[in-house]
Amino acid sequence: METRQLKYFLAVAEELHFGRAAKRLFISQPPLSQQIKKFEDELGVKLFQRNKRSVALTAAGVSLLRDAPGIMRAIGRAKSNLLDAATGEGGQFTLGYIGPALETTLTEIIRDFKGQYPSVRLDLREMFTTDQLKAIRSGDIDAGIVRLFRHDVSDLERELFHRESYALVVPDGHPLADRAAVDVSELAGEQFIFFPREGQPRLYDEWMRVFSEAGFVPDVVQEATRKSATVALVAANMGIGIVPESMARIKPQGVVFKRLSGDFPVIEMSLIYRSTNGFPAVDNFIAAVRQNWADRKQDKN
Repeated sequence: METRQLKYFLAVAEELHFGRAAKRLFISQPPLSQQIKKFEDELGVKLFQRNKRSVALTAAGVSLLRDAPGIMRAIGRAKSNLLDAATGEGGQFTLGYIGPALETTLTEIIRDFKGQYPSVRLDLREMFTTDQLKAIRSGDIDAGIVRLFRHDVSDLERELFHRESYALVVPDGHPLADRAAVDVSELAGEQFIFFPREGQPRLYDEWMRVFSEAGFVPDVVQEATRKSATVALVAANMGIGIVPESMARIKPQGVVFKRLSGDFPVIEMSLIYRSTNGFPAVDNFIAAVRQNWADRKQDKN
């Protein structure tokens, strides 16, 4: 069944006259009659009862007349969706992300992207970095916001998305609260609120190395997956914490943030995707991430 055949059928069905239908379609009558006969042969049913004086719809013709407008609209929508997907104006885009990414400008990028491409169906999935890398390689997701730490991504493309350092957070009245800066080595003997190894084993092990080289093993009295939970537990005087420096912008009550010095990793998040993703919507999102990063660097300068 072709769109042209349906168009010819609708013209004849609505006019019930081959001559008028041919005139409406800007073709001559013989080719129209031939096309309708071919259409009936392909379907295996008669659509019209016709003689020299009249044209009438058969039961099959009445049924097709009822369905044809919906079929034409569906075909039109499908063509429009294909064009949108081909240009990045539509289609579906699946993005993985690590939880902490929501505390960065990711929400701003998503908002702007949806504003510019409202027809794109954006599917967001919170996943650990290692799970995202597997999903990108298998094609389960199109791209991901990850934190890389000694991960091999030589087969993937990477766009730096976010970078910041860590800060020390202590309760109000803590002996370190009046210090301008604190070195990691000065944290020996303190009770820590720290993130669990599960989900970020490489980063956890790197911090344990940092503490070990500073001469101590941290006394972790409570684990907290979310950085906001770490700050809340510090405010409750459960211990001290190490969190992204951006957490200080929230200005929570009951805690003090201090610049932390020492040999420890910085926080970097990246947008990861396959070089041959083939989806213009992904390319448009990549462009949005690049523009956001460039704007932030310009603002700092």
